[in-house]
Amino acid sequence: MVRNIFSRVRKSVDSETKSSSKAQAPSTIGVLSSMLGPSGRITLGSLKWFIQESGRDYFIEVVQNPVLIGSALNAESLSASEHLEEESGVSSNLYKLHKTHIVNMDDQITKVSGPGSSLPYAIYPLMKRTDAESHADTFKIGRTKDNDMSMKAMAISKLHAVIRMSKGAFYIHDCGSTNSSKLNDRRLTDKPVKLRDKDIISLGNFDFTFLTPASLHDLLTKS
Repeated sequence: MVRNIFSRVRKSVDSETKSSSKAQAPSTIGVLSSMLGPSGRITLGSLKWFIQESGRDYFIEVVQNPVLIGSALNAESLSASEHLEEESGVSSNLYKLHKTHIVNMDDQITKVSGPGSSLPYAIYPLMKRTDAESHADTFKIGRTKDNDMSMKAMAISKLHAVIRMSKGAFYIHDCGSTNSSKLNDRRLTDKPVKLRDKDIISLGNFDFTFLTPASLHDLLTKS
């Protein structure tokens, strides 16, 4: 039955890939866009299923764009992290955060409790949701739900940073965030900086690794 589902999904992906081949900006593509949650995240289980059913070459072809994965996701911890992927069961009142909290970057408490506690386990494809309102080549990162990558944590500003695609490359810049953004420990400004495979992006006190589809595939198949 799973294979029948995948066959239908693959046909849909192939159709959308062909129809979007003339577009210059990145687009949502078939099965992956359907896997995106309201915060712009995708579950580890969904990715592993897709890898098992598609194979390496097809996975890379369909994913196309890089992803940001949380600091806790590595080959040793992937298998134990699935239950923390989504912040389910937490009162929505906790997410009504109107003011960014200034945090001590050495304070581990904000990483292990409350809103944002699952961010170290998050996977954010740099892909637009079907309901996204921002420009197709722009990925807004921030605390509020209108961002392409919604990070519900007190250390994250409403609009924290932006990643843009230009001629196949990805560039990040800070948006005047309260707790800053860093690239490989260097503080970002409003000047865009090019991202490279396996770069470490720090947003407030949360770290993410920038991975190409090939690197993501290789990491997941090791777990």
